[in-house]
Amino acid sequence: MNARKVLLMFIAVITIVLGGCMQRETNPDDKAPERAKVTEAQVREFQNNKQKSMVDIYIPIKEQYATSSHTESLPDLLESDHEAPECYQCHSAEYFLAPPGQKPDVASVKLSITCAVCHVLTQSEFKLRYDPLETCTACHNATKEIVAGEEVHHPQKEMFLGYGAIGVPVTPDSKYKSGLTCIECHMPNEAHTFKGKTPEEALEEHTESICVMCHADQSEEEFAKEVAKMQQQIERDSEDLEKKLAEAKKKLDYRRTQGLQVGPAQEVYNVVYTNLSFVVADGSKGIHNFDYSTKILDYTQQKYRELENLLN
Repeated sequence: MNARKVLLMFIAVITIVLGGCMQRETNPDDKAPERAKVTEAQVREFQNNKQKSMVDIYIPIKEQYATSSHTESLPDLLESDHEAPECYQCHSAEYFLAPPGQKPDVASVKLSITCAVCHVLTQSEFKLRYDPLETCTACHNATKEIVAGEEVHHPQKEMFLGYGAIGVPVTPDSKYKSGLTCIECHMPNEAHTFKGKTPEEALEEHTESICVMCHADQSEEEFAKEVAKMQQQIERDSEDLEKKLAEAKKKLDYRRTQGLQVGPAQEVYNVVYTNLSFVVADGSKGIHNFDYSTKILDYTQQKYRELENLLN
């Protein structure tokens, strides 16, 4: 083989190799898998950093749980002014776990809410006793039928599912309708502190709230303003009704001392009192169900005006 042929073959080989390399460089299909891998890695890193900013996942669950209000459930009950035997069902682990008809004497219980209340404990796993929503709402509910004239206690289940307020149509929260439960907001990254973090609190701590996981179309600052406005509205309307209701009670009491008929006015007062206590006792200032909270307060304001007319 002469030198000319060798040179031509060498040029041909170089051309093919370079052509293939250039084709691979410019072929988007060849680069796509690599870009996808990079994107997935970036997403994982972003999510991990976001989770770490919400709760330190390296803090043992036992230490997280120690900061939870569940650990103080029994002392809180004993220090309250409404202690009753049925309250121990959700304030004492021994009482909760005892079968019906075999409940211990309340004077003998020693434990607040423990892991065993929510989990079936075995050597291999901590399995929830019920599904997540049922687990939380087994205790976080009004405990009995809501009746006009009676104060409502911790109706988080009723508020989230949107039922129970007197005279107000059933209005489930949008989060509930979309399939979310309590744990998505109160247990970000499976944190056993159970402390939901509002956008405003997140901004103060220079972290991120769990809210942005769903409300990704808004910045933390924008959503913080929106949530703060929402809570301020519920708080303002509730406080306004509380003041009005206190004045109405004085008028009712005075009429009784004068021997005047107060039956119709008392009935309306009872509705206002109970519906207002429903919103206040929920404790979320609208976060658990803003639409339902607003409807309750609007209807209750309407009933108050009716009460005012009866008293005047």
